[in-house]
Amino acid sequence: MNRLHFFYFLLIVSLVYFFVHFFVYVRIVNGLALSALYRNYLKIFFLFAGLSFFLDRFIGRMLLPDPLAFSLSYFGVLWIGIISIAFSIFLIQFWVVLILQNHTTIITYMAILMVLLVSCFSVYIGSRVPRIKRMEIPIEKLPSDLEGFSVVQLSDLHLHRWISEAWLQSVVEKTNSLDPDLVVITGDLIEESIHRCSKFIGILKKIKSRYGVLAITGNHEFYSGITNFAAFAQKANIRVLRNESITVANAIEIVGIDDKAGMGFQEEGPDLESAVKGCDFNKPVILLSHRPESFEEAADMGVDLQLSGHTHAGQIPPMDLIVFLTYKYPYGLYGHNSSFIYTTSGTGIWGPPMRLFSRSEIVKFVLTSKRDLS
Repeated sequence: MNRLHFFYFLLIVSLVYFFVHFFVYVRIVNGLALSALYRNYLKIFFLFAGLSFFLDRFIGRMLLPDPLAFSLSYFGVLWIGIISIAFSIFLIQFWVVLILQNHTTIITYMAILMVLLVSCFSVYIGSRVPRIKRMEIPIEKLPSDLEGFSVVQLSDLHLHRWISEAWLQSVVEKTNSLDPDLVVITGDLIEESIHRCSKFIGILKKIKSRYGVLAITGNHEFYSGITNFAAFAQKANIRVLRNESITVANAIEIVGIDDKAGMGFQEEGPDLESAVKGCDFNKPVILLSHRPESFEEAADMGVDLQLSGHTHAGQIPPMDLIVFLTYKYPYGLYGHNSSFIYTTSGTGIWGPPMRLFSRSEIVKFVLTSKRDLS
């Protein structure tokens, strides 16, 4: 990403972030008719809370001891979730107040209470261990001797220094309990340098799968450094597919493409045509693509199943609405002719440790031939 584009991106994000805080602040101040003194208190709180994420990134991790750095980091990402939820709720409050102007104060107090309750509930949902989801995928080309072949998808784990080893251990144990033939990781496995994520290598090496573990790049692999990710994956016994394919069990073609974020780092980006070269389309073909994009193109080429992530199903409002408006295949299973795409909500969480209308998940796909369906 060149400096000019990065500057514009940072400027837009900063303006949006400022507007969200300003909107919520004004709705509270006007709704409760706060005095000048309490307005100043609220300004100071919003200023600290709004900057806490950036203080952690640029100051806290270098100057503060680990316990304080962790507290600041946690509060910073938590606040992003809280202010996002607050923006959504106060947007509703804005319209309700227009209709019920004589009840502005009570409506504002109710909005504040809703922000607190929804935020707490979202933290609770976000803290729950990933659920196991099982899906049966019909592929007519599947050889009879591979009937019931299982692929377990992990995605968007976003491993970093504050993720506990116990949490990842539970993910690995749940994965192994599914007795997978193949495990695939569809991007955003890590988001920090290898020495900060090295504690996870030994745990990932415990994943048990008959045909190993395959992975592709997500956008965060490029943000944290693609060379760094390659070294991490190698040490964890994970094979990374970068615009290439591999034949599994002598009968299933697994294709992996790079995330398009790589183009901002002088990398090639996704190249589906190069990736499928050499594929035998008489065999079942499974595409690993971090973003749920280019599905129709892949299906028309002969891809039977595309596995994607990236969206997190939005996690919390208003991101969930934005995700479902932005992506054609935001979450779940979709079909095109005889092909399928599944977009997972992710095994982990990015940013705020919160979810509202979605759950983290580990997905097991069982492949079956159509002739055996009844």
